[in-house]
Amino acid sequence: MKEKYSTLDEYLAKLDVSLSKLIKDILEVTLEIPKQILSFMKEEKDYAGTINVSGDMQLSLDVASHELFLQKLPKEDYYLLLGEETTPENIVKGTGEFIILGDFIDGSSIVRSRGPGGIILIIDKQGNIKAAITVSYTLFLRFDLATEAGYLQFIRAEGEFIVLKDTLSISPSSKPVYGFGGKEEEFSEKEKNFVNKIKKVGKLRYGGCLVQDMNNILDKTGVFAYFSPKLRLCYEILPYLYILSKVNGKGYYITKDKEILSLETAPPLEPDRLTEMDYLHQKIGFIGGSSDLVDLL
Repeated sequence: MKEKYSTLDEYLAKLDVSLSKLIKDILEVTLEIPKQILSFMKEEKDYAGTINVSGDMQLSLDVASHELFLQKLPKEDYYLLLGEETTPENIVKGTGEFIILGDFIDGSSIVRSRGPGGIILIIDKQGNIKAAITVSYTLFLRFDLATEAGYLQFIRAEGEFIVLKDTLSISPSSKPVYGFGGKEEEFSEKEKNFVNKIKKVGKLRYGGCLVQDMNNILDKTGVFAYFSPKLRLCYEILPYLYILSKVNGKGYYITKDKEILSLETAPPLEPDRLTEMDYLHQKIGFIGGSSDLVDLL
């Protein structure tokens, strides 16, 4: 439903000029990702033969998408460009005022059977969130964007960006769906009780790609959770906590010490520490979605 913005440009006009330009440039780079996906699909080997700083085998698609952003984004757009494949050796500094944190290909390990996505967080040099962008790479490109101007959902079709929604409320839930990552036998009793409550009111929709799983929640209402520390705080979960704050949703991340923090109660990111690999790639648990369901935990 469109109430405020008929076009993406109308929405971006509400933002600071430099932030608006950065978002436009990011969107242009994402338009090249489908070509990389097709190239990847033609390869016989999925893995690059290297291990990233988190200890995971790198997929060639992950490496290629990270390199694409490093090569294509103008350095005047950003101060730092960091992501899942960032190492101490490939940190690049620009001359801009924003820090970009990205999981540029989310769900790359299942790309041969399902559409992947991309997740990007933009913060300033003080650690304040300025924007969160997600993209779904399916038959069409769907984007979900959140800034101080609110929420915007749009697609790429016929060579242009077409706005689908400029307002959204996912609470209270209505005919909800749910997805839970991880092994249920490893859940705590509290988490198991929560899961049982959700199963009574919702339908299972879980695909193994965070972007697609959260798109289900944004479209249908519901809840998604991954209780164990599997997901990356800086470039997977903080973007979604910010998006949820713009669509009348609720979310928390769960530290390894089982501390539950919201966007409001969590400490802000420390930009000076983002080039420390342990800090940049820190893993946490997550629950997010419609507030009435999240509150059941």
